Amino acid sequence: MLNALFTECFLSKSDVRKLGRHGVKIIEASGNLDESEIIKKLKDIDIYIIGGTDKATENVIKNTNLKLIIFYGTGYENHIDINAASHKGIQAANTPKANAYTVAEHCVALILDAVKQITYLNNSSKLGIWRQREAWNLENKTLGIVGMGTIGGCVARIMKNGFGMKVIYNNRGKREDLEKQLDAHKVDLQTLLKTSDVVSVNASYSDESVEILNANNLGLVKKGAVLVCTSRAELIDPRALKKALTRGNLSCAAFDSYYKEPLPSKNDDKWGLLSFPDNKFIITPHTAYGSREAIENMNRMVIDNLISFIKTGQPKYKVT
Repeated sequence: MLNALFTECFLSKSDVRKLGRHGVKIIEASGNLDESEIIKKLKDIDIYIIGGTDKATENVIKNTNLKLIIFYGTGYENHIDINAASHKGIQAANTPKANAYTVAEHCVALILDAVKQITYLNNSSKLGIWRQREAWNLENKTLGIVGMGTIGGCVARIMKNGFGMKVIYNNRGKREDLEKQLDAHKVDLQTLLKTSDVVSVNASYSDESVEILNANNLGLVKKGAVLVCTSRAELIDPRALKKALTRGNLSCAAFDSYYKEPLPSKNDDKWGLLSFPDNKFIITPHTAYGSREAIENMNRMVIDNLISFIKTGQPKYKVT
């Protein structure tokens, strides 16, 4: 029997029983654990399934006897030290594209919130402040997507077909399919920032993409534009972002992650973004991936990874 620790487990009882029949015992634990807690819980554990904000750091990997690490989601890079895992002979896997459309829908919701100021108006109204505000329409405005992968492509389709936005994008490769379907155009990053009314950051997290939006280019952003990020916050330089929001170059930014998770208090927020009002900075707690359908997809892929690992020695969705 292989022992598998699953933080913030969403598996059903029938899923757990199914894995039990294949020789995997699921042990559930809460998420948001620090290194020492993770190392303690991973004693006598063969498989670590990361379902929260926890991380299989180099120190965690060195101090455990894991055989397999699975990230419950797509963006494993910030949760698994791949080099340390490979050095120790530990395999790693994820659940690729299982939640792509869910993240795209969340991205669209953040765009609408940022443009229409829904959160700001709701919170003001409940405080007895009956505000008027000047919003703008999305129709015929320009959406600039940084990272036109699976999620970015979904966002582009929704915003073009549903709201009549023009689509431009910046990506390593050319998306001829979307150019044909949506009349989308590939441009350089500077052009995208200068001409987009909405900038949506959907690029994957990597060493190359860290602070892809920074002091050198955020100053180019179109006056009054909104910035939405459902990728990692680290893709955007927080100092440059704070400056753009303070000066009004950006009218609003909306994130689904932060530079420290869970969030620090406003007093301990060294980035200074949490003090902005709700019409300037919106944040959700890294939950864009979570819908019933996405969770079902991710559960299925976790099970596929585990059964494949038992039968062949390789997880189905291996990343190393």
